[in-house]
Amino acid sequence: MDKASILTRSFATRARTIDHLGREQIADAPTAVSELWKNSWDAYARTVKLHIFTEEPAVAVLTDDGHGMRESDLFERWLVIGTESKVSDTQPVASADRGGLPIRARQGQKGIGRLSSAKLGSILLLISKHRSDRYVAALIDWRMFENPFLNLSEVVVATGAFETKAAIFEALPALADDLIGSVLAVNDSWRTVDRPLRQAWKRFDDEWRKEEPMRAGLPPSERIIQSMKRIPFRPDHLEKWDGPGTALLVFELDDTLKALPFTGDTDLVRKEIVDRFQQTLSNFVDPYSTGRNRPDFDYSVDVRSPGPDGKRRRTLVGAEKAIDRSQVQDMEHQIEGSVGDDGIFRGRLRAFGYWIESAVEFELPKGLYMPERAATRVGPFEIFIASMEFEQVNSSHDRAEHIRYRGLAEEYSGLMIYRDGLRVLPYGREDNDFFEIEYKRSKHAGRYFWNHRQMFGRVALTRQYNPNLKDKAGREGFIDNTAAKTFRALVGNILDQSARRYFGSASDIRKPRITAAKASNRAERAEEEAKKLRERERKMFQAELERAEQSLPSLLSGIKRELEEFAIENDDQVVAAAGRISDWRSALADTSMRPQPSGAARFTGRYQAARNNADTVSELISTYETKFRDAVQAYQASEPAKLLDKQIRQSSDAIRHQIEQFQSVIVGLQREQYDLVRTLAQARIADFAKDADAIVTKVSAELTDVGSAVSLLGRLRDDWISENRQIFGIYISALENVKAEIDLETLPSVQNQDLREAAAELDRLTALAQLGIAVEIAAHDLQEFDEMATAGLNALPEDLRNAPEVRDIRLGIEGLTDQLRFLSPLRLSGDRMQRWITGVEIADFIRQFFAPKFAEAGIRFRATDEFHSLRLYERPARIFPVFMNLVNNSVYWVGTGARATREILFDVVGREIVIADSGPGVSEEDTAQIFRLFFTRKERSGRGVGLYLARANLSAGGHSIRYKGADDPPTLPGAAFYIEFRDADLGPQGS
Repeated sequence: MDKASILTRSFATRARTIDHLGREQIADAPTAVSELWKNSWDAYARTVKLHIFTEEPAVAVLTDDGHGMRESDLFERWLVIGTESKVSDTQPVASADRGGLPIRARQGQKGIGRLSSAKLGSILLLISKHRSDRYVAALIDWRMFENPFLNLSEVVVATGAFETKAAIFEALPALADDLIGSVLAVNDSWRTVDRPLRQAWKRFDDEWRKEEPMRAGLPPSERIIQSMKRIPFRPDHLEKWDGPGTALLVFELDDTLKALPFTGDTDLVRKEIVDRFQQTLSNFVDPYSTGRNRPDFDYSVDVRSPGPDGKRRRTLVGAEKAIDRSQVQDMEHQIEGSVGDDGIFRGRLRAFGYWIESAVEFELPKGLYMPERAATRVGPFEIFIASMEFEQVNSSHDRAEHIRYRGLAEEYSGLMIYRDGLRVLPYGREDNDFFEIEYKRSKHAGRYFWNHRQMFGRVALTRQYNPNLKDKAGREGFIDNTAAKTFRALVGNILDQSARRYFGSASDIRKPRITAAKASNRAERAEEEAKKLRERERKMFQAELERAEQSLPSLLSGIKRELEEFAIENDDQVVAAAGRISDWRSALADTSMRPQPSGAARFTGRYQAARNNADTVSELISTYETKFRDAVQAYQASEPAKLLDKQIRQSSDAIRHQIEQFQSVIVGLQREQYDLVRTLAQARIADFAKDADAIVTKVSAELTDVGSAVSLLGRLRDDWISENRQIFGIYISALENVKAEIDLETLPSVQNQDLREAAAELDRLTALAQLGIAVEIAAHDLQEFDEMATAGLNALPEDLRNAPEVRDIRLGIEGLTDQLRFLSPLRLSGDRMQRWITGVEIADFIRQFFAPKFAEAGIRFRATDEFHSLRLYERPARIFPVFMNLVNNSVYWVGTGARATREILFDVVGREIVIADSGPGVSEEDTAQIFRLFFTRKERSGRGVGLYLARANLSAGGHSIRYKGADDPPTLPGAAFYIEFRDADLGPQGS
């Protein structure tokens, strides 16, 4: 070979390489957002925000409060692809740049985060400020990297360093001029005059036209030029951000971001986009971590729409909208523990509301071996899962709890994966079945048990112990290597073994637990029985209505006819008329109808007509009876004894006939009761005869006249017929209920209990009725006023916004809204922000708030070091009012004692927070009532609402409060309230 023909060559890098690595690589816009948030995490930000401004044209702004970038960082790292990150990332971030945060495990990899911003939109203005440097800015149009005829070095990024934020926006036209210089051959006056393109862009435009000669739209170069002419970035887009940190302003937005603003239209495609966006970014920070393991990282996405009084904000995703471990802490099924290097799960387990007494271990399945090579090894990880029975009848939860958990499942269900506290996508989304939960369930739902729609939880791992679980380039899950396969098998083994041993149809405990749950779930049984009873009521009502419709018209015409022909001329007519009245009353009683039940609205017209007929019949019977009574009084019987005897026989025959009918029905329904019914029937017949004979005896003894005796016998007959209907009707009704398999033992007892509870609740709610009306009226526009006030506070300059006075105003507004939300049936506003609250902050707030009262009353207030070490992740507007209510009570009662002894104490005992005072305390007889609404022992100014609302606020967050018991260690001699906060970090004392 001729040596002269051997040449050294090198790879050339086209501009499209950036497009392949960035926009085309990332799965979707929400995934891109998550990558940018991870970059903010790596920059030690505490807060990241994505704002979508819905103005025309729309703009997206992503900001963080991290350490930001210096000029050297922007030019030597951010704008350099393939930096020496593996070397530099091993060096910890300087303490000054961490802002007091502990060292964080690095989340970003391979520089994908910065390039993923191209997925959000075509044009990016990056602004960053390091705490000790000037602002730096870079203007990029990512579409320039789509040109296949350009080398990477030929694409321009316009950059600059600036003293102020305002200077950046003033320089935007100049930055655009620099950027467009790589597109136009001559770029002076390009905004007003068409200029020739560089050759590479002319070729790109020509190829674009050749692909589809008839397609509409501008060619690539013209789209870029038009965008540069109308860049919409303004200083007010960064009104709340001044640095340090980084801001990304995006224009020509991706379709996903364009779909996020609410338009009021019913658009199923838009709804699917928004739902996927929320599913992907919700719970970005591990919501199931506890104590100090919870990352200090706040995130949010909101849409800002222009309005008459400024911009309106609607939060789509945020830390305040995430689920919290406390919300599922009491679910009936739970798995909590860790998997070690050996692949064995060790932890604890709860099934059907009961914790398994001994520690639980799940050994490796046969055929699974833990890889030992460094490049394939799987390290330890933690797991937490909470779930429930899908059918409430099988659940150990009561109906209200089950409904609440089902509601949570609609928004937050899924088994997610977190690495060093941040979510790994796309795990946990409904369309991802990495652990084959739905696949296995489709083979045998009962045996495998687990269901994405009814389980909550996460697998938590770290990059340090699981470096082989690496993300795919597009962030669509782990690379499917040996480590990922083993990891999936380990988690799947935990799910399979737990289902087999404890939860699924093959477990030994499932059937007896469900049987016990069904037996103890009296409310559910009562509902089923009540359903049967309601159905039978509707059928009986319809049958009674049809019987009344058939009988009443003939009965009505018969009475009218007898009224027209009425005459009392002999003894037989007296007996006949008396019998007729009784027969009519009996016939009318037989047409009686129960009240119209629910679900029978279609019978309303017929029911009212039948009721009107029955009322008419009753009136006519009364008219006839009056006419008969007057006639009998004037009539002289020829043979009084025979008359009475005939009436007795007739009445006895009627009674006997009725009783025998009842007897026949009862014997037919329940043969075992036959002897009892027969004895009772005979006794009733004999007793009637005795009562009737007594009337005859009175006539014979001349103690009453015949007319009175006739009337007495008529009333006696009517009374006995009515009593017989009641006595024997109960038998018939009860036996028919038994025949219909209605559980008469469970139904009345549960309904009576519910009735008692409802009556007590009614007493309390009646007192609130008038207040509720006022609250509902006020709540009509409360959301608008709330948002207006919040927007106004947020618009204040930062120094004022963070002032204690403004903080108190904000807290007061949120607290007022919360209390009105508690009283109002309306949902007044969106969820509030959760954050870390410290014991120092609570104590300082109480000290400042009550300072005038403490000074005036000579009260010493102190909080122990243990209380100061408290850290609680909650909503300030939920927690601060609790302490205010308790301290306000203490101020009142402590004031009844000697000034030298007046003291209020905040302390920690065990796992509980204590608020104690030196007052007289609560008497033993009142301790069971102090949390009841309107209960108070204050002689003046006491309404009995404070403690009730304190408990309600705490319960809403899954916390609890109690009054001190006899076994509690002494604090101060007066009252002491103990609060147990779920997921509270109590520092060294509580660890």
